[in-house]
Amino acid sequence: MSDRPQRRTLLLFSVLSMYVVLQFTWWALLLLRKDRAAQDLALQLQALGAQPSGLVDPARSARMIMGEAAVVLLILLAILWLTFRALRRDLGVARTQRNFLLAVTHELRSPIAAIKLQLQTLARPGLSEAQQATLRNTALGEAERLTGLTDKVLMATKADDGLLPLEPTVLDVVHVVGGVVDRAREGSARAHTLLLEAPGQLRTTMDLQALHSIVENLVENAAKYAPPGTTITVHVEALKDQWRLSVSDQGPGIPLHEQSRIFEKFYRAGNEETRTAKGTGLGLYIVQRLVQRSGGVITVRCGARQGTTFAATFPLR
Repeated sequence: MSDRPQRRTLLLFSVLSMYVVLQFTWWALLLLRKDRAAQDLALQLQALGAQPSGLVDPARSARMIMGEAAVVLLILLAILWLTFRALRRDLGVARTQRNFLLAVTHELRSPIAAIKLQLQTLARPGLSEAQQATLRNTALGEAERLTGLTDKVLMATKADDGLLPLEPTVLDVVHVVGGVVDRAREGSARAHTLLLEAPGQLRTTMDLQALHSIVENLVENAAKYAPPGTTITVHVEALKDQWRLSVSDQGPGIPLHEQSRIFEKFYRAGNEETRTAKGTGLGLYIVQRLVQRSGGVITVRCGARQGTTFAATFPLR
């Protein structure tokens, strides 16, 4: 299903709105003409000696009609504009939800099919211990992918409801980030060169799971869109009263008109049916919520030709 039906709906509403406005304008002009005709008839009767009731100054009558018509027209235009905005917003929500369902379906199908294949292969006789171990490890890895997807959906739901409990504790940022980077080298970023630039130690007070999720999602996002074989750099630096985490890639970058929407829930650029990069549109949304809950700010910067850098700045406490 494409976006064509939604565009047709908006176009149809716009045409109908224009028709309503033009019809109202026509009836207002017709009323003005009828009022002028009534005034002319009253003047003719008055010239013949009759005393018609309700005779008013023609200019004043015209101003009254035009004034009332203008007020009603403005109200009508405001209602139509608000309705158009609500319709466009609802269609946008429907589109993002459809994309999310398509993405989740694709994300679920792959590990489920892989697990099924590994289990079917394990049932065959004559496999060596090494082959069985490889199949079990592969199945466990796919099961972890399913668990990660479930955790993302659950965390996004909690973020919507304001139920992201944080338990700040004193930790070494470099140690936590280093652990995530080491796992990513064998997992989501195994097709890339993953570098960590950080001081020997950087201690602060922060929720451990929140920091882990922020780094993991940013690295995973970079690995999805940067071409295989390119470099992803994770940088940790201490500032005066803050510290900064940044993740830079050598991907195609993000168009300017989409940079303001990348942190929206379910939002993913492009057409979901033709997209090659995996994902659900929840990673950056979760990152932004966790950064904000931790008292930080996250920004995105794109290079002149390629590459994207996400930088999250936190208070050093």
